[in-house]
Amino acid sequence: MQEQAAAESAREVWPEAEGFERAPGGWTFRVGGGYAWVTDSGRVATDPEGLRSHARQRITAN
Repeated sequence: MQEQAAAESAREVWPEAEGFERAPGGWTFRVGGGYAWVTDSGRVATDPEGLRSHARQRITAN
């Protein structure tokens, strides 16, 4: 998934999403309460993680 597509998917759930960073299997991004993720298949986290590294770990678990 390209960054633009990841941002569009993420912003459907998190309108304030910013700071996208590529991770294995998807993208992580900043939200008000920490970091969230979107997988290459388009699945978006509904709960933020405290650290970007935790969001990266969640991508591979999902």
